[in-house]
Amino acid sequence: MTKRTLTILTALLMLALLLVGCSTAAPEEPAPAEPEAAEETTDETTVAFTGQVERETTFTESELKAMETIDVEDTNNNGETVTRTGVPINSLLDMVGVNEDATTLVIVSDEGEEVEVDFAEVRACTQCILAFRTRGGFRSTLPGFPGSVQVRGVIEIRVQ
Repeated sequence: MTKRTLTILTALLMLALLLVGCSTAAPEEPAPAEPEAAEETTDETTVAFTGQVERETTFTESELKAMETIDVEDTNNNGETVTRTGVPINSLLDMVGVNEDATTLVIVSDEGEEVEVDFAEVRACTQCILAFRTRGGFRSTLPGFPGSVQVRGVIEIRVQ
């Protein structure tokens, strides 16, 4: 290489170093966040027993299906007799313990509907069940009661 080429290359190298030193540094990318511990979640349907009970309790569908169930004949919206399977509401009320001064059950649906039923009438009903729906979830099945208390998508039974 000639002296002139070497001088030009040296000057270009120094200029490049000077430009690199004057440039602003690119922002560093933040380190990836530590993955948070995954919360245990379930898509399983539940129903809560709340209010004037000794133990507010939430039951999962699989827990209820593992309990003793009964079959009850009921009338659907078309006037046809259907058989529904579920857990007696009285068995569930016994499990959670009910305060002596309870007078009303409020059945709450997943759509926010709330229906009140006389507590003593439900306690006298051996065929009243929290029935399993074919697509999952629960419905109140209270044979002999008005159709308005047959609630689909039950998520809570509140004792008042």
